Amino acid sequence: MKKLLTFVSAITAGAIGTAAAEVSVSGGGNFYYSTASGDTVEATQEDSMSVTGGSVAFAMSTETTNGISVTGSASITADTDDIAEYSSAAAAGGAATGMSSLVFGMDGMTITLGDINNAGSGTGEGGDVATFASTHAGHYAGTAAAAGANDSAMDGIADGTGINVSTSMGAAAIDVTFVSKVGSGRNSLLTSSKTTGYSSGYAINVGFDVAGASVNVAAGGSQAKATATDNNTATALEVSYPASDALTVTVGGSSGTIAAGDEDNMFITAAYAMDADTTLSIGYGSGDNTTSGTLDKQTATTVNVSRSLGGGVSVFAEYAAVANDNAGVGTSGSAMTVGTSVSF
Repeated sequence: MKKLLTFVSAITAGAIGTAAAEVSVSGGGNFYYSTASGDTVEATQEDSMSVTGGSVAFAMSTETTNGISVTGSASITADTDDIAEYSSAAAAGGAATGMSSLVFGMDGMTITLGDINNAGSGTGEGGDVATFASTHAGHYAGTAAAAGANDSAMDGIADGTGINVSTSMGAAAIDVTFVSKVGSGRNSLLTSSKTTGYSSGYAINVGFDVAGASVNVAAGGSQAKATATDNNTATALEVSYPASDALTVTVGGSSGTIAAGDEDNMFITAAYAMDADTTLSIGYGSGDNTTSGTLDKQTATTVNVSRSLGGGVSVFAEYAAVANDNAGVGTSGSAMTVGTSVSF
């Protein structure tokens, strides 16, 4: 509380100093070649595809006269790992993002004001160790309704414009988010906000160590504005344990009521360092969603082998198999991908 009061006093007192701002630039690029097959007929493209993309990120920072740091960021991206990018028109374009939040830091505490990616959204989310193969395989398997194998029920439950506080209490790391309107982006004003969507979104994530294992526990929810619609609620758990110097195993899952449907998922991943530069990762995820008495399921099995070549350059090979069950109708798809990734 003392940290929070100090922060508020600094803002209300107009304590933003005149120290020169610092600006840094970083970036990255990638290339994928992937082949896939499955039960879904794809009439608009070949079974194999090549894609490329990358990003440039700008980070800016300054500091007040009493030691509070303030940071902001922006980026220019050409995404390649999203299904929307299968459109040639979309793939040819890019996006300018960022400048949607300000981060104030002081004495081990950060406060983010603006567009928030909610606390704990990644907790309980995993099983996908591929960077592109699972996307390609899922395209050929079709889409299971709201039953993503690698999606946590916590994901997006408190995304929107609001405030996030990240700090520590003893040995535990604590992350708390509140947004006035879920999914609102830079501006929370929606003309139909009183009768549609979800408001007062919150998420809490607590991380701590137990017997050598890293544990994250998350909970969140939001209020439904539509009449007779259930509120969103979710809980999630994730545990990562270093079984040896070379092997790390992570397990997790989540459960909740999201958009009037009951969702849950579980996953397990293992990462094995074959040598100083080469890592083998294996993942499995399973998710289901019950809406109006219909159970939709998805499972995903993924494998990734990556090797660092130094200088921010790495090469990789990966495999993914995705299986869906939509109202009792099963579909599946699989993909093999090789590629390279470069960080500048």
